[in-house]
Amino acid sequence: VCSSDLILLKREEATELFDAYKGLLTSVQKDVFSDYYLYDLSLGEIAENRSISRAAVSDALKKGYAKLSEAELEIGFLQKKRDLQALSLQVENAKDDETKTKALGALEEYIHHGL
Repeated sequence: VCSSDLILLKREEATELFDAYKGLLTSVQKDVFSDYYLYDLSLGEIAENRSISRAAVSDALKKGYAKLSEAELEIGFLQKKRDLQALSLQVENAKDDETKTKALGALEEYIHHGL
């Protein structure tokens, strides 16, 4: 995987984390995170728009990302969402009734024990 793909993956992960857990951030962290990851503003643009230093922008991004990542480690909402999506895709893509029945069983098992 090349570096531009890694950057894109990190941006995607950051926006998913933000969507799931933004309520845990301070208002400044929310605003800066949104400007950077959703509106694609540079650190300099954010600093200028908000009349804060680039270091303060960088700090808000780092602390905000760390808080969101920590929440996902503790709660695991996004992982559970991905697991459910994968299981439902197995049901959807089942080629025959036996495969579909097994996939539905796995989905039901996850719902009863994995959530």
